[in-house]
Amino acid sequence: MDTKTFRSILSLLLISTVLALVVVRFTEAVQFLSSVWSLLKPLLFGVGFAYLVDLPAKQLERRFAGIFKKPLKARVLAVLLSLAFFLLIITGVLVLLVPQLGLAIRQFSANLPVLYQTSVDSVQQFMHTRPELDQGFTLVQNYINTAIDEFKKSSPHLADYAFSVLGGAVSSIANGLLALIFSLYLLLGKQRLLGQLSYLLSRFLKPNHQASLAHILIVANRTFGKFFTGQFVEALILGTLCTLGMLLFRFPYALTVGSVIGVTALIPLVGAYLGGAVGFVLIFGQSLRLALFFLLFLVILQQIEGNLIYPRVVGTSVGLPGVWVFVAVLLSAGLFGIIGVLLGVPTAATLYQLLKEERDRNAPQLT
Repeated sequence: MDTKTFRSILSLLLISTVLALVVVRFTEAVQFLSSVWSLLKPLLFGVGFAYLVDLPAKQLERRFAGIFKKPLKARVLAVLLSLAFFLLIITGVLVLLVPQLGLAIRQFSANLPVLYQTSVDSVQQFMHTRPELDQGFTLVQNYINTAIDEFKKSSPHLADYAFSVLGGAVSSIANGLLALIFSLYLLLGKQRLLGQLSYLLSRFLKPNHQASLAHILIVANRTFGKFFTGQFVEALILGTLCTLGMLLFRFPYALTVGSVIGVTALIPLVGAYLGGAVGFVLIFGQSLRLALFFLLFLVILQQIEGNLIYPRVVGTSVGLPGVWVFVAVLLSAGLFGIIGVLLGVPTAATLYQLLKEERDRNAPQLT
């Protein structure tokens, strides 16, 4: 038996052993992966944040290259300016969101009983003219009353839930700080890290495998960069238009709802509607009719944005047909949640582009 065959058999045996252990000890394997994910989560978030900050930092670094003699100075200044830009956006959204959100919650809590009774009275008056619907309304009302009673019964446990939420918030803040620090190390040591990675690949991979991996990384970097840049610009435009439209039509909480919709619009396809749900709940605290008009305004704005603005800003920059964008969002959301939604489309676009290149490479040439 030659060495190559022996190594292949040994690899198959190792893989089979690992798979068998995973099947037999599935619960322990899931717990182990969950622990590993908890440990690596700040580092992975740091990598993602560093990648986003590096997108404008690369452009700034090219501009500063002619000003500073040392490349390190240009890199440091570009990274700091780009990082300040992202932190300024995050701080601005929080400053706009938190005070108005607290005020809206207090008003919503105070007005909810009155709004509920008004809505019930309106529906009852409508049901008197339609006796055939009265039974269905009574059933719905019973469900609502039952839900309210259950909520009252569980109110003693709200303190425990509040402490749990507070603990989760503290943990998230700590992970965010670790991710920020790690992203700074990555951004400032980018060239050194790339050089070390290139050295390791040259030592452990064959030249043809190195070329293939380098090409995949180049396509992925180009696709992800175009996607996030276009998605950010599109979200900024949509949030601004929503805020201006709400101010024009005198909807309450214009800055808060516009900021939420601008942030959630970073999620492809469904993000703006998730922000619209938050806006509906806030406006409903003042008037049900006004909240319904807000939904109508958002649907019209989303149609205008989706048909006129989005194709021009994002367009086909990722090179993925619309049906596959929808499939990628659904699958990635079901498998990986909100992170999957953000990364699903550029990942699918990268695979799509690589498959197209493989098809074109193997297609018969006409002579």
